[in-house]
Amino acid sequence: MLPKAISLKKKSSSMFQTSKQIIVASGSPRRQQFFTNLGIAFQVLNVQNNELYKAQDKDIPRQGIKGAFDKEERPAGNENPEEYAKRAVLLKAFDALRYLGLLQEKQAFLSSAEKSIFLQALSFPVETFSFFLPNYEKSIIVTADTIVCLGKEILGKPKTEEEALTMLKKLQGKTHVVMTAVSFVDTAQHACYLFCDKTEVTFMPWADDILKAYVKTGESFDKAGAYGISGQGSFLARSVQGNLDTVIGLPVAKCVEFLLWNKAITI
Repeated sequence: MLPKAISLKKKSSSMFQTSKQIIVASGSPRRQQFFTNLGIAFQVLNVQNNELYKAQDKDIPRQGIKGAFDKEERPAGNENPEEYAKRAVLLKAFDALRYLGLLQEKQAFLSSAEKSIFLQALSFPVETFSFFLPNYEKSIIVTADTIVCLGKEILGKPKTEEEALTMLKKLQGKTHVVMTAVSFVDTAQHACYLFCDKTEVTFMPWADDILKAYVKTGESFDKAGAYGISGQGSFLARSVQGNLDTVIGLPVAKCVEFLLWNKAITI
């Protein structure tokens, strides 16, 4: 039995119309807010409540809708940061497909997928995977994963204040890279599209007591690299080279470009 959904009343001022059901398989309130800000009708895949969640005449809760897609993977073998981010986001896509009853085993997807690189129709390179899925309504399932890298070291989400402070001290006065990998599974086209966007962030050389005070706010704990650039942690960065939305958790311009190309949304 497929999860239930609640209808979403779209705002009349939105410039985008959806021609495919858009499912955001993420518990991140920041990613959900991007779609809300754009006026794009969407659902949040929420495994804990066994449903597809839609806001109806109200905003999606500020804390987001927590699901089974918030677990953090770890690098395998000699994976470089970009390889790791792409693998992590594909695993989230597999989880979403399994939850919707469209995929029984990871191996079934991996063994039947044919990978290629799509370069021409979009302004950025996209990896594509072709595969077979059972019949399902026209849907785009969106997953994303954001990581912070200092050189080859991947800084995940801290579990304690001590871990958070250690991460922030590593970033003091240095430039690091934030990567957000995004996947779009098109259930009608039997295809998965995958790309990764990168932004460089340079931290101010803040004193340890400033970093300790920030950690005490509790904002570090659900953030890769132990900081939230769209929250109280905005003061930590001296400069940002690239897309700020990528640091927050979703490269919005590229996502909209893809959704328009895919005809999932129209104007």
